[in-house]
Amino acid sequence: MSADNEQRRLAAIMFTDMVGYSALSQRDDMLAQELLEEHRRLLREIFPRFHGTEIKTIGDAFLVEFGSALEAAQCAIEIQRTLAKRNHDVTSDRRIELKIGNWRARAAFAFRWMWSGRFATRSKQDLKNLARRS
Repeated sequence: MSADNEQRRLAAIMFTDMVGYSALSQRDDMLAQELLEEHRRLLREIFPRFHGTEIKTIGDAFLVEFGSALEAAQCAIEIQRTLAKRNHDVTSDRRIELKIGNWRARAAFAFRWMWSGRFATRSKQDLKNLARRS
């Protein structure tokens, strides 16, 4: 990988993952797709308010970069508030629940490699593990 393709900076990264999405999609694919689209719409309205940049969606998950850990944390809180309000009056099978993992690291962003399938597969596994521990 050449230095021209690589950029190093301190990054605050958020990974979100819908709870129970795979099981729901096997039981009721149409409902799963409906909730997935609503989930994407809701979160995409929130990310920019906290200067979040969507790096990638991976199925039912988002990978988002923020300028600071504070912005990432504030965004995660707002997402949970929004979903709590949204879920208040719906039946349990129509709730949207997320696991959210935030972390800060000095990272090398190699954009050409980042968009490859190898990165997407590896990052989803690693980041899901981080989200579970949060």
